Amino acid sequence: MDCKIVPMSHSDFDKLAIPILGIMSRKVEQAYFSLGSVAYCMLVDGEPVLAGGIVNMDWGRGEAWMLPTKFFHSHVRTCYRYIREVLVQAACDGKFRRVQTTCPIMVSTVLFKHLGFSYEGTLAHFGPNGEDCHLYARLF
Repeated sequence: MDCKIVPMSHSDFDKLAIPILGIMSRKVEQAYFSLGSVAYCMLVDGEPVLAGGIVNMDWGRGEAWMLPTKFFHSHVRTCYRYIREVLVQAACDGKFRRVQTTCPIMVSTVLFKHLGFSYEGTLAHFGPNGEDCHLYARLF
């Protein structure tokens, strides 16, 4: 299995996001590729299997995101090693001092803790379907 991290292209985004996000993917794509934002893709044997990055929120702040796939769920440890490395690189590339992320409470937050994020609170009815979310942040 040949794994590598590359800057995400629009075609990689289409392959990963459209099956997950459907018609909402165009709005999300604008944010992920916006000025000052960084986006990466994990390729396995040349095929995109995971994407993530940081959306620029100005003032040295960013919002981390990830498009988990079946590959991610089957290879969490492999993906974690690559995410851990690229997170620091992404923060440096984007000159981010603070990177935050939100995730639905039902989603495992163990990944964020292992990546050095600290729990900052619970956001009631914050998710796209009105679900409560946890807010995590990491300072660089």
